[in-house]
Amino acid sequence: MRGQYATLKDVAERANTTAATVSYVLNGSKNRYVSEDMRRRVEEAAKELNYVKSSAASSLKGKQRKIIAVLVPQFANQFFTEVVLAIERVADQHGYILSICNTFDDPQHELEVIRRMQAQRVDGFIITPSAQGHKNTRTIRKTGIPMVVVDRTINVNDDYFLVSVRNYESTCMTVEYLLNHGHRNIAYVGWTADFGGLELRKKAYQDALVRYGVSEDRHVIMDGEFTAQAGYELTKRVLTEHPKVTAIFYAYNVQAKGGVDYLSEHGIQIGKDISVIILGAPDWAQTGNNNFTCVDINGTELGLKAAEMLFDIIKHEDKDPIKPYHQSVNVILKEGDSVCTLE
Repeated sequence: MRGQYATLKDVAERANTTAATVSYVLNGSKNRYVSEDMRRRVEEAAKELNYVKSSAASSLKGKQRKIIAVLVPQFANQFFTEVVLAIERVADQHGYILSICNTFDDPQHELEVIRRMQAQRVDGFIITPSAQGHKNTRTIRKTGIPMVVVDRTINVNDDYFLVSVRNYESTCMTVEYLLNHGHRNIAYVGWTADFGGLELRKKAYQDALVRYGVSEDRHVIMDGEFTAQAGYELTKRVLTEHPKVTAIFYAYNVQAKGGVDYLSEHGIQIGKDISVIILGAPDWAQTGNNNFTCVDINGTELGLKAAEMLFDIIKHEDKDPIKPYHQSVNVILKEGDSVCTLE
């Protein structure tokens, strides 16, 4: 059966009363007397049905509004821009529009946005979750409204629809590229995130070095915030505290921008004085005089697959609903001149 937002009528039937009484209770109206027993029954019924108060003009059961909510953690990140534009392309083909929200990677704001979108009776969610995504998406999963998770996993026992990058394999490929070019003193600059599968990037870095016989005392890991400024500061620390480092692996393109700015400001020639490789392929890294070696994690392909998955769910909801499944996208190594070969 198709996932539905519960209506006043649904709550009324569960509480064995009228829709008008339910409305009085849930809206906190004092204009009409309702017994405490009836208030309790209505409130319990609303909770059991995961009722969400609607602010939409039309909230009739089964009526689609042709709106998809898309929640991303950073508008400024080109990767998520690519994801959203790809989703919009598919949504337009199906006659839907998007309600795009920036959660700022803030769990509390993310939850508030989810609730507002539910109040608008959106037909589905595509979300890149925050650290509390497993909790915040629970309100979506309870209603049964179609939801596809993009890029980051959520730590829940039940299965869900997911389109993601193979973080472990992608990182191994990136680090092994440096190792195969003779580098053994490789620094990892990353985000402190330990959720959504992102923690696998750090593990893959360590595992790749171990496989190539690089002792743990030569592993250099610098974690910080998901900002360009953090990348700037972390790069400064790498070169100050670990002068033997010959290559820097930036696990996130946002931090890479700050790191590259630091290197440029201090006259450090990339590809000569130090090698740089980036997981992610932002435009700035391969335009103008920049020609960085990058691993493109393909935001466009992620967005296309996520949207196609969501509309596949919607298509099969009324009859023969499909079971949750996961898809991954292939990454692409783009060679530039930012990595030198050591003898």
